[in-house]
Amino acid sequence: MTEDLIKEKYIDTGRGKIFYWLSNSFPGKPTVVFLHGLSSNHTTWMKAMSILHEYKYNSLAWDMRGHGLSDKTKKRNLYELSVFSEDLCDIMKKEKIEKPIMVGYSFGGSVAIDCAIKDSKPLSGLILLGTNHANPMEYNGVGFLTGIGSKFVGLLAFLMLWQNRKEYYYYQHGKAVGYWDSVLDGLRTMPISVNLWLLIQTVSFDFRKTINKIKTPVTFINTKKDIFVTEKEIEDLKNELPNAKFIVSKTDSHFVGTNSQDEVIEIILGFLKTI
Repeated sequence: MTEDLIKEKYIDTGRGKIFYWLSNSFPGKPTVVFLHGLSSNHTTWMKAMSILHEYKYNSLAWDMRGHGLSDKTKKRNLYELSVFSEDLCDIMKKEKIEKPIMVGYSFGGSVAIDCAIKDSKPLSGLILLGTNHANPMEYNGVGFLTGIGSKFVGLLAFLMLWQNRKEYYYYQHGKAVGYWDSVLDGLRTMPISVNLWLLIQTVSFDFRKTINKIKTPVTFINTKKDIFVTEKEIEDLKNELPNAKFIVSKTDSHFVGTNSQDEVIEIILGFLKTI
């Protein structure tokens, strides 16, 4: 996509600047809102945004708080799931985006679920890639470690509050090829304390009793070898959302959003034809 078709913008939420990238050349056409995963940023979705423009769809992708160019203030309460949802709602309100289709990848998918349940900004659809709706440690049989683990990680975050860098590494799509590579990116792309607070967030939310409040069409994209999203969790989701569509990706890891871009884009385009 050429630079004149996508605009770098930001919103000052009063709790820091949140940067986002907008392609809105087609008034009246649907807008796809992309949410990246931990350690990443909007570049995860640049290829998808370019192809959507070719098909005359609008799109928006952001750098979540703590990521990319967005605010990295070291205040723990600013890295709760509800704050990410509020940031996104503020952006959509500013841009007058009505009934978007949200595409959330991993942690970004959990933020999208939170938005959909609250329904503060009605959605036209929800596409979730490698996304948990509850503590993945419980589904992996080690939920009893959550409490002590969170306290330990929280203590590490406190001890690392001193750490800062003049410039943080800016992840580019496709660089991380596995879990540990992604972890390394996380340690370079944001303050270590922020990274640790976000890890705690991934085991803190629980949508099991509320996810059935989602009324918008939902598509889940997962793999058979995702160490974070187990088959048991998928079965629970199928019971709670019987009308949702479940697709098993051709890729063989958690990184379906980055390692299987063409497949994901094809699914998004197919979804758009149904609304």
